[in-house]
Amino acid sequence: MVKKYRVFIATICLVLLLTAPVSAFYEAVPEAGIAINGKMVDGIKPIKMNGKYYIPFTNLSRILGYNDIRFETNTKTYQVTDGSTIVRLTMGGTRARRGDEFMNIDAPRWVNETAFVSLDAASSLFNSFVYFKPENGSIQVEKPASRYRVQSGDTLWLISEAHHTTVQQLMAANGLTSTVIFPGQVLKLPPRGQTKEMEPIKEKKPVERVPQQGNTNAELITIAKQYIGAGYKFGATLAEAPRLFDCSSYTQFVFRQKGIQLPRTSREQAGLGRSIPTSSLKQGDLLFFQSPSLYSDGRVGHLGIYIEGGHMIHASSSKGVHITYNVLNNSYWGKNYLFAKRIIE
Repeated sequence: MVKKYRVFIATICLVLLLTAPVSAFYEAVPEAGIAINGKMVDGIKPIKMNGKYYIPFTNLSRILGYNDIRFETNTKTYQVTDGSTIVRLTMGGTRARRGDEFMNIDAPRWVNETAFVSLDAASSLFNSFVYFKPENGSIQVEKPASRYRVQSGDTLWLISEAHHTTVQQLMAANGLTSTVIFPGQVLKLPPRGQTKEMEPIKEKKPVERVPQQGNTNAELITIAKQYIGAGYKFGATLAEAPRLFDCSSYTQFVFRQKGIQLPRTSREQAGLGRSIPTSSLKQGDLLFFQSPSLYSDGRVGHLGIYIEGGHMIHASSSKGVHITYNVLNNSYWGKNYLFAKRIIE
């Protein structure tokens, strides 16, 4: 009976600790400038908890181009995307999801109805290296990351999977002779030529589509060309179409008009359909590319729709919706090409 009573008291104490106001445990600090690759871009209001800096999650998301932000009130879960990858995290959870990979992070905190993440968690979630610069009190973002700070629960295998490289390449980049690593250790990421994502796991369900009459592929290209000249916005939402697109909202919007439902991000779209060799490409196939200036992990970062003759229509950050001719011979797109998928058989 005494033992059960002690367990009951311990449980009550734990519940009280977990539900106690978080505001009692944080320290307000001055507003900080936030710089990306050395260029000051905005201001942000951090807090300090247990000696660590935490920054507002939604503010940081928008600064980094993750403009599609959704919040599930009942679970206090955020989902954000930049059009390439979906990031999901729940308040208090130490595991977050980036694409189809799980990341170990410091538990996000809920303070004054605002979600805060540590600088290390921000680094993992956004494929960046985020740190505090005491010389001027600023938050610095190295994007894409060339290094990674080890989190509790990490192994070299988990880190290599998240960055689309191998344990051997990680060890070589850091001169490691053992696989033993420890939280807080900063690892160099392998050169970008050694980080390249292959085709993501295929969806278990077929692509949703409504039966169509006529030449669906040709009609798809006709529809796609109607939006040439539309502007580009990183992480654009479908509500902003057809005025603004990012690469995956554009393909989603175009295919939807032929009754074909594609998911939101380029990486999710890469998981659908059938792999096609470049020698067998036909109109309407999707072409996938990495974006080394945005992501150091070699992930799918861009896509477009193949047009007969070796061309591609797509929404790019530099030109909006346009056609790139002889795309696989293009000096930029050719070297960053990953694979092709057929959605319309």
